[in-house]
Amino acid sequence: MNRIILLPLLLLLTTGFGFKEPVFQVSKTTSDKQIERLEHRIFKRYGLKVDVNVISRNEKNEITNLEFIRYQKDGKRGGGCSSDKFGILIITQNGCRIADLGYEANVAPAGN
Repeated sequence: MNRIILLPLLLLLTTGFGFKEPVFQVSKTTSDKQIERLEHRIFKRYGLKVDVNVISRNEKNEITNLEFIRYQKDGKRGGGCSSDKFGILIITQNGCRIADLGYEANVAPAGN
């Protein structure tokens, strides 16, 4: 009897509360080397090629202008997002969210 109750409860907890798909993010302090590793991890995890292009950095070496491009499995450009007042980029298997500087909390994953 206990197993019958625990299995549905476990499924509910793991799918709805906390065990979400992996989320990758780029903040204004992410280095070019970290971005390269991130692109590789996304390809390894999802089988999708992505490009995170840092267009500019400020005098503190913080990203100020960024473009994210994802490609479909056939190699065609599949979408993306960009910001010229960059704050944070959130990448999931199904897309991306980006926030301008000062609005990072609006797109950051819960608990981060």
